[in-house]
Amino acid sequence: MENIKIINDDLKRALDDEENFSSCVFESCDFTNCNLTGKEFRECVFDRCNLALCKLANATLIDIEFTHSKLVGSDFSAVRKPAFSQPFILFDDCLVDLCNFSGLPMKGAKFDGCTVRNCTFGQTNLSQASFDRTDLEGTTFHHADLTKADFSSAKNYAIDPTANTLKKTRFSLPEAVSLLRGFDIELV
Repeated sequence: MENIKIINDDLKRALDDEENFSSCVFESCDFTNCNLTGKEFRECVFDRCNLALCKLANATLIDIEFTHSKLVGSDFSAVRKPAFSQPFILFDDCLVDLCNFSGLPMKGAKFDGCTVRNCTFGQTNLSQASFDRTDLEGTTFHHADLTKADFSSAKNYAIDPTANTLKKTRFSLPEAVSLLRGFDIELV
């Protein structure tokens, strides 16, 4: 299916009939518990959608925008690699909660004005990623490549500098003090 706008009433039929979606806009669609296994999404926009508990095994996500959407409890690490490949994946004003992004190539990903809570980025390539005005409470980064990533306006992050790659990674005070949590030191 190519170059169409899909609203919630048409979602079930579209997912039943199609495996590949290109340049489509999904608007106000409820994907809760949807099985997206093996589906392919290229250059698609998910606007004001609920993508809670989606099954994403072997799904393809390339050049994707999530705007004003809710992504809760989905295992993005199960998508076909290279998922989230260049040029970009954008999360704009989204709630992203309890999601797993481990092992994904997310170079240049943009999180703009999001709440990204209790998510896992283990062995994730987030080089050149941006977390502009994003709340990262409870989110873990472990063996993630954060080279040239921008956390300068992010808050509530807990990043262990000894367990992640930090090269020219941008932080700002006072939030950057949280980088010291991984060390056995006392601040006075």
